[in-house]
Amino acid sequence: MSQAKQSGLSGETTAPQYWLYILSNSKPSGPLYLGDTTDLLNRMKEHHAGLRRDYAHYHRLDRLVYFEVWDDHEKFTARLRRVRNWPRDMRLLLIESLNPEWENLEYRLGEHAAPSETFKKRGEEKAA
Repeated sequence: MSQAKQSGLSGETTAPQYWLYILSNSKPSGPLYLGDTTDLLNRMKEHHAGLRRDYAHYHRLDRLVYFEVWDDHEKFTARLRRVRNWPRDMRLLLIESLNPEWENLEYRLGEHAAPSETFKKRGEEKAA
């Protein structure tokens, strides 16, 4: 069962979301950056503004080529650990399985700040 946060006085609960994402600057020959956050939309803004002085900043990685969202923190951390230990060619296969054209997927975050059901379901299937 996933954790829940209280949101204000209304008593509504919302499950926290955990995002695993991969940035690149070009097609498969470029560097990859694997990151995680609880707010991907704001994290992408930070990357674009240069607020994060990390590998992605120094290699100018600004294209969101893959992401997954999780509600269960334990499953998320297990998935993140697994993907971090994968060799580069397996990460490339993961990206190309859902984004063969290496499009910038950031536009999918704008309206809803959540991935399409296809991306969410595919990510959950692969984690099992």
